[in-house]
Amino acid sequence: MLALHAHDFEGMFSDLRELGCALGVDSALLERELRARIGAVTRRARGLRKKKVFCMEWLDPLFTSGHWVPEMVAMAGGVDRLAPLGKDSRRVGWAELTAYAPEVLILMPCGFTMKRTKAELGAVTSRPEWAALPAVRAGEAYLADGPSYFNGAGPRLVRGLEILAEILHPRTFRRTWRGYERLTNAEK
Repeated sequence: MLALHAHDFEGMFSDLRELGCALGVDSALLERELRARIGAVTRRARGLRKKKVFCMEWLDPLFTSGHWVPEMVAMAGGVDRLAPLGKDSRRVGWAELTAYAPEVLILMPCGFTMKRTKAELGAVTSRPEWAALPAVRAGEAYLADGPSYFNGAGPRLVRGLEILAEILHPRTFRRTWRGYERLTNAEK
């Protein structure tokens, strides 16, 4: 048994090397490929306006994202001031979220598929504060496939980074619409 404990991207790479060693596989090529993709995103995002982002890791009660997700937001050209960089996610109240006034809102509940998140949207969309959020008013609220790209450390986090870049800066990053979707008015 191998226990892995990444809390940020460097930890994910450390875990990747440890896993490769345990399996007798050289992980260097995969690490280089992943780092090249990360570098491509961070270079293109550098100098772009940093949008205020809130990545919602749980719907009721509300939780910020944690561990590597705030780092991903920063690399993709955003800032999530409610999320602790490299730390566990934390509970946040509606008053705090409303005062923060995110420009972009990304729902990525831990362990929820996009289908399940859609089924449970009422936990947040029925709240009066929801409609007042700038991200919701501007049509910048998204569902993301949390379990596949955000909730667990591993190479797929790099696709999660690319997803965040697509959402935050669609004129700079081509939108593939894989792994995420915009919330429609009917869903709000």
